[in-house]
Amino acid sequence: MKKAFKIIAAFFLVIAVAVSIIILINENDKAVVTKYVRNENLPTVKAGWQGTPVDQKGRFVNGEYPFLPRILDLLKWQTSGNPQKEEKENDLARLRIDDPEAFLASEKDGILWLGHASFFIRLSGVNILIDPVFGDPSFIKKYVDVPSPVEKIRRVDYVLLSHDHRDHCDEETLRRIAERFPEASFLAGLGMEDLLNEWKSPTNQVQTAGWYQQFSAIAGDVKITFVPVRHWCRRGLFDTNKRLWGGYVISGAGKTIYFGGDSGYGSHYRETAEVFPEIDYFLIGIGAYKPRWFMEPNHNSPEDTLKGFLDIKAKVFVPMHYGTFDLSDEPPSEPLRLLKENAAEMNISDKIKPLNINESIYLNE
Repeated sequence: MKKAFKIIAAFFLVIAVAVSIIILINENDKAVVTKYVRNENLPTVKAGWQGTPVDQKGRFVNGEYPFLPRILDLLKWQTSGNPQKEEKENDLARLRIDDPEAFLASEKDGILWLGHASFFIRLSGVNILIDPVFGDPSFIKKYVDVPSPVEKIRRVDYVLLSHDHRDHCDEETLRRIAERFPEASFLAGLGMEDLLNEWKSPTNQVQTAGWYQQFSAIAGDVKITFVPVRHWCRRGLFDTNKRLWGGYVISGAGKTIYFGGDSGYGSHYRETAEVFPEIDYFLIGIGAYKPRWFMEPNHNSPEDTLKGFLDIKAKVFVPMHYGTFDLSDEPPSEPLRLLKENAAEMNISDKIKPLNINESIYLNE
């Protein structure tokens, strides 16, 4: 018994020392930009763009707001309590889930929201999945169960991934998509090859890009460009910012769609508008923003998204990243309510287009 106790005590001591070392290193770490990188095989669409900034440890960096996640900040959030806890527990509002069959069976160009940050876009006859997460991603609590549409989708030409966080990049989902659609191409930011090459089928192609780079060999008249957002990446303890995060500008058939991935507010919206001055649809996250002291660097509040919408000068605002997964302190119905209230005060309510899960917008109607 004493021997077993000593072994257990030694085990926890080792864990405690390891965690302490990780916290010490983490809390004293700084990101200093030392170079700029790009995929030399892809064109850059922003004039004078140096490339994506990288720090002294080979990690990608937000140029305007360098950010490294702090373990102590995470622990502070998890242990400090939620001032809206009771309100959140009593908020039983849930997003309605429609049947996507009609859109998936049609050939019309449009945007189908699949919940959270997942979209199915058909543009100029090209079928695009963005950040597909169907099922039960690890460590994430759900507000609603959304049936997987994979078996109902007839064809996927491209799968776009904004970053490696598990609510946007789900291994099980991507393996299923690769198996069902072995000719689909996977597009993502620099550094994502390690995950995608492991999960894809032998015939799926992978392309990765830096910010403001346009992917090559896209079908028809469709163009897809990777653009900067204010966020970060990590799936394990030792891969912080080793993979690049971003958003997408997708154009074709006379329409341009901006997909914002995960982002805090910054000048990237205005700068993207300088490169893409005619954006029709602004797909942007409005949830997972509280507490602000913790979430502000990486997730917009509803008020922030409206500033970004005006900065980017888009025509239609389609909110996402709320009401599907429980990721933060705010009640599930708060993001959309605040978005509508602020839009009304700004006299732009007519530009806001909230969707039910599995509801679609047809682009030419």
